[in-house]
Amino acid sequence: MTAAPLTADELAVLPVFPLPRVVFFPGSRLPLHLFEPRYRALIADCLANGPHAMAIALLAPGWESHYDGRPPIHDIAGAGRIVAHERLADGTYNVLLDGVARVRLEELAPDEFPYRRARAAALEAPESELLVSRADLTALVSAASAIAAEVRRAHGAFSLGIEPGDTASRLADTIADRLVSDTARRQAILETVEVPARVRLVTATLAEILAVVGGSETARRPDLAH
Repeated sequence: MTAAPLTADELAVLPVFPLPRVVFFPGSRLPLHLFEPRYRALIADCLANGPHAMAIALLAPGWESHYDGRPPIHDIAGAGRIVAHERLADGTYNVLLDGVARVRLEELAPDEFPYRRARAAALEAPESELLVSRADLTALVSAASAIAAEVRRAHGAFSLGIEPGDTASRLADTIADRLVSDTARRQAILETVEVPARVRLVTATLAEILAVVGGSETARRPDLAH
C-alpha cells in the first residue's frame, strides 16, 4: 500500500537526513540504520512529535571536509514516510521509509535541533503525464525488460517491481530505482520533474547499460560478433 502524501504542515518543517551515494525515489522503499547521535535524535523526535517523515538528500561534492557540520546537499531530494522502525539495545534505530514525493528543499536556519530541517515543496507535474507518447513508454519498458532478463541470469527472483496501471511517472521512477546504480545519473533523474523528459532520460540511461551488457555478452560469446 502506498503511503499517504505529505501534508502542508509536514512539508513546512521536514527533517533532512543527508547521505552520500543515496538517491531516494518516490514509490521506492529505503531501509536505514541511524547510529549518529544527531540522527538518532532526528528519528526520536519524528516518532515522538512528528512528522513521521523525512527527506533523504544527496550530499553535494565537497561534503567530506564538512561532514560533521552542515555539508552541502542537493536541494532536490526524495521524501518518505516512516512506515516501520525499531530501536535497538544500543540506542541505534532501524527505519523503513516509503518514498512519497520528490521535493525541493529550502533549508531552515540552524536552531536548537542537532539535525537539519527544511521547508519542502512537493514537485509534481501530473499534467505532463498526458504528454508521454506510447512509443516512449514502449521503449522504456522494452529496455528495462531486456536488462531485467540479464539480471535474472544471476538472480532468478529479480523483479522490476512495475505493475499494470502504473503511471508513466511511477514507471520511470521504479525502473530507475531498480536498474540505475550511478549516483549522479540517479540524481539527474530525480531532478527531472517533467514526466516525458524523465521517461526519455531513464530510457537513454538504460540504453547505455544495454550497450555495456551487450558488449560483455559478445566478449563471452565470439559467435555473436559481426
